[in-house]
Amino acid sequence: MAAEFHHDGYIFVLDGRVMDVFHQGTPDAMRFHVAFMGVDVKPKGDGFKVRVGTVVGGQVFGGASLTMDAVTFERFRAFVALATAARDAATGPGPS
Repeated sequence: MAAEFHHDGYIFVLDGRVMDVFHQGTPDAMRFHVAFMGVDVKPKGDGFKVRVGTVVGGQVFGGASLTMDAVTFERFRAFVALATAARDAATGPGPS
């Protein structure tokens, strides 16, 4: 069964080792393998600014940029933990 996280018009779907990102009002979805997933988190006031996309050279590009309060961020962290576990369970090499 796929795991989902919903926030601010975005739906993130983790199905095995593939992450799909849908945005309300946009016909196209973003899709990437968890081996290429990157998450950048920065404090913003009482919450966090989060970017989820592909990681290249240690930086996160593309994807979705969200602002979350602390409660939503904790739900997001639990969701990302599932993606990280799927990535770390890989038997082959990761991105180069």
